[in-house]
Amino acid sequence: MKRFLLSIIVSFFYTISFGQGSIVLSDKPFIISPAKDTAVENWLHANTAYSLLSKEEKEVLYWVNIVRTQPINFLNNILYPFLEQFPEVKNSYTRSLIAQLSVLNPLPLLTPSAKLYQIASNHTRDLGIHQMSVSHSSSKGKSFQERMNSFGYFECISENVYEGKENGLLSIIFLLIDTGVKNLGHRKNILDAGMKYTGTSFYPIKGRSSHFFMVQNFSCN
Repeated sequence: MKRFLLSIIVSFFYTISFGQGSIVLSDKPFIISPAKDTAVENWLHANTAYSLLSKEEKEVLYWVNIVRTQPINFLNNILYPFLEQFPEVKNSYTRSLIAQLSVLNPLPLLTPSAKLYQIASNHTRDLGIHQMSVSHSSSKGKSFQERMNSFGYFECISENVYEGKENGLLSIIFLLIDTGVKNLGHRKNILDAGMKYTGTSFYPIKGRSSHFFMVQNFSCN
């Protein structure tokens, strides 16, 4: 285990979007000092697909696996400090997340997948270059199912799309809270016990400084 200081600066009234939902944050640093789990980090580094990822894409995979395998740890050391520093985010969605993580049994680790990374990378690039809104469809009108089918995935698959800062931890926090998404679909995807593999990609949005799309793909085989 090792401890590190993390300071995340968010812009004044910066809006983060994901599907039907969005969160607005004020301009102040999010400062935390959690202990990183070296066992999880070493397990990820041992996977060749992990080496394909950028720093923040690796952060997504790390924190997804922490919230899945150590929900109480994530609740106490990440979510509670975040809500203390950004009380404007508190709502019924954050309360339901707290309740869920409080009783959640540990879930299996998600293994990095090179093929799912390629799917996610293709979609973030398409969304960013064409300056699209958050969408599961491509610029050419291909649906999520059609995009997955072209890579040989036909069932037991899911996808999250996020727009905001290029920051792995923040993107996971926002997708877990899922404000404005009544079915909590993004949270359900992250905490789906049946999923075994994942791929993640960030890509900048053309013409929009510091704005990125992030796509997560999941599969059970």
